[in-house]
This record gives sequence, C-alpha cells and structure tokens, in this order.
Amino acid sequence: MDEQRMIWPRPEERPPHTTRRPGRRGLLGGVVLAAVLVAAPVLADVFGGAPEASALQRAVPPGLQPPVQGWLKDREGDLIELNNALVPLVQKQLKDPTAARAACSRLARVTRTLAARSAVPSARPEIDAAARAGLAQFGQAAAACLAGDVPAAERLVGEGIVERTAAQDRLDALLDGE
Repeated sequence: MDEQRMIWPRPEERPPHTTRRPGRRGLLGGVVLAAVLVAAPVLADVFGGAPEASALQRAVPPGLQPPVQGWLKDREGDLIELNNALVPLVQKQLKDPTAARAACSRLARVTRTLAARSAVPSARPEIDAAARAGLAQFGQAAAACLAGDVPAAERLVGEGIVERTAAQDRLDALLDGE
C-alpha cells in the first residue's frame, strides 16, 4: 500500500463539505450550555428539594456534622489549658500565696474564655449543657482561690471534676446521636 494513500486526504484535498465551521459549533455549544443552566435549578427542586436535605441532616449524628466538629476542635486548646490550670488545685500544690495567685488567675482566665464561647451549633441544647459541665464550679473555685480560700477552691474543683466526668458519657452519647 502506498504511503500517499494512507495519509490522504490532505487538508487541501478534502471536499468542501467536511471542513469545520467554528461559528456553528460555538453557537451550538452556547445553546446547550444555556439549556443546562436553565434546567439545573428546576431539576434540583424536583429531585433534591430542601425537605430531603433537612431530613438527611437530622439523620447525621451531631458529632459528625461539620459545624459541631469545628466547634469542638476550636475549643480543644482551651480545654487543655483548663486541665493544666486545674492540676495545682487537684494535686494540692498551692502552699505559697504567690503561686496560688498565679494558678488561680490562670484558672479564672480559662474558665471565662470557655464560658464566653458560643453555644454548640446543634439543634440539641443538651449537648451544650453537657459540654459546659463543671465550668460554673471551676469559676467559683477560681474566685475563692483569688480571695485566698484555697481549701474551698480545692473542694469546688473536685465537685466540678465530678460533674464534668459524669457528663462526659452523656456528651459522647449525644454526639453519637443517641
């Protein structure tokens, strides 16, 4: 077979009716694009309306919803600081008034920060209550400690830890959707 025939027809030898017409192709593409853009909202309402989306959101446990996960992640640093601020009171290390003042100020600061955070972005307010368990006692402990009553502060911290520990299982269950 001759090489010339394999590459025939060369562009200059093509019949006129097989050449491209870019103007028509662009027009056809524009018409198809416009039809898709007009049909998309209509199809979205028919096949994926808002009631189904809200039902799907209700089916997803709160702990797997991105806003709730973001809220929990944003407060992790403050919770670590809270745990660190509680250590001197739990371990009864506050013998020196200067050390007690610094530890109590640290506890007061982190307690105020956590209390000032917005509520959990969930339709279930009990999640927020469980997440904030013990904060009131920690705030009272910081105030007692700053007033010089370290034994009362240690007692209030213990009560707050008991409340927080009891609420943790409930918080986990709520986040799992139970």
